[in-house]
Order: sequence, then C-alpha cells, then structure tokens
Amino acid sequence: MPVPRLANAVPASRWATRSAAPTASAREDGTPRVNPGVYLLTREASPQFAKPITVRVIRERTDLITYHGWTWVEVYQLDARGQAIDRRELYVRPDGMRPAQTPSAGRRTPVRRNVRTSR
Repeated sequence: MPVPRLANAVPASRWATRSAAPTASAREDGTPRVNPGVYLLTREASPQFAKPITVRVIRERTDLITYHGWTWVEVYQLDARGQAIDRRELYVRPDGMRPAQTPSAGRRTPVRRNVRTSR
C-alpha cells in the first residue's frame, strides 16, 4: 500500500541544497521571513507583477499555510511620490522581493497662475 503524501510535499532531493537548521530569519521550511519595509516587486516575486510595483510591507501573514518558498504579505502599494494608494494582500516569493528606497514625496509647490492686473 503506498504511503500518503501531502499535496504540497517537496521531494527529499530538493532539501539537499538547503541548510539543515533554519536561521532566525527563516521559516521551518527555509523560506526567508519578510521584514517590514519598502520593496520593489517584479516577476521574480510573482508572475502577476509583469509591471513592477513598489510596496511598503506592513506584516507577513504567518497564520496562512502556503507552498514552499511562498508567503502572504499585507502591504500598501505606493505611487511615484511614495504615497500609499491602496492596501493589498499579496502572495509572493520572498526571494524575489527587492529592497527599495522610499520614493521622496518632496514638497508640493503651488501652481502659479498668471493673474493680470488692470491698469
């Protein structure tokens, strides 16, 4: 009788390249933890990011079970000025998330309009 396997079980040969003991910044399966901060998400993080986006990570969802090498994160999507435009939950590969600089919001300069004065 065959031994039942979990649906997302990883073959033993895939574990050969991983270290035996997980580090403090990794889960039990060796997937790195995601720290809060600003990241650039591209196709390396998930196929859904054909057009890269910049996000600010609020937290990693450790309460959800995921496949090996993937995780859920709660983020704010940022615009070009670094302002949050949307709150999202994303399914990503932590190895593909690239730390990024916060886009500078800068000072908004008021729009100057030519006002004609009557003489």
